[in-house]
Amino acid sequence: MAALSQAVFVGVDLAWGVRNPSGLAMLEWRRGALREIVPAQRLHTDEEICRAVTELDRGGQLIIAIDAPLVVPNVTGERPVEGEMRRRFVRFHAACHPANRRLLGEPPRGERLCALLTERLGVQLVAAPPVRQPCRAAFEVYPHAALVTLFQLPRVLKFKARKGRSLAYRREQMHRYVGLLKQLHEPLLHAPKWLMDIPETSAELKHFEDKVDALFCAWLAARAWWYGGEVIGETCTGAIWLPSQECQFPTTNL
Repeated sequence: MAALSQAVFVGVDLAWGVRNPSGLAMLEWRRGALREIVPAQRLHTDEEICRAVTELDRGGQLIIAIDAPLVVPNVTGERPVEGEMRRRFVRFHAACHPANRRLLGEPPRGERLCALLTERLGVQLVAAPPVRQPCRAAFEVYPHAALVTLFQLPRVLKFKARKGRSLAYRREQMHRYVGLLKQLHEPLLHAPKWLMDIPETSAELKHFEDKVDALFCAWLAARAWWYGGEVIGETCTGAIWLPSQECQFPTTNL
């Protein structure tokens, strides 16, 4: 794991606008597991996200997995990758929301953040990072589909606030999400202490959710760089990276 120990893995649960905070998590390989460099946090602006990453960047491998559309050439409608993701994952309730410039703004936030990361940190936007090769790369992920793929779930975990979902149900779904994160290996994730305390109010649960998603994205960054995976879509029109389900995670009944 020598090469793994020299890398920093970043996960960003990026809000579509700056009014709502984004989750940010950063992991490194230490003492036989991926561990947080600092506790996951919630930040508002692209500048804050870039500054937080810069402060902990070591100048070596830097792999950033972002849950947001990063390449959006279409003004209306959806990207081809969303059509393909819907075809594969709609039966699991894990299809992506349509992404276009009319919905996301001009330019979309994911494009703005990637441009800033390129300018400040020399990060290259890619469909997937090169496996176990020196790089400074950012790529797009979708946690819902990644969880379904890794754990062969029959449906997504519905912990987000939606009409008809009680707080008790959302907390139960989040408890299952946390349970799955504790099982992550290849590479092994060391669960931070804050992950054990699931909030009891709706507002606090939303704050918690942002950090949990960012933590999972950071693990996906490590997984992509160390083991590779599958790219859905094309670089020029938008691509989403998915992990393969080759390491046989424990069976979980959901």
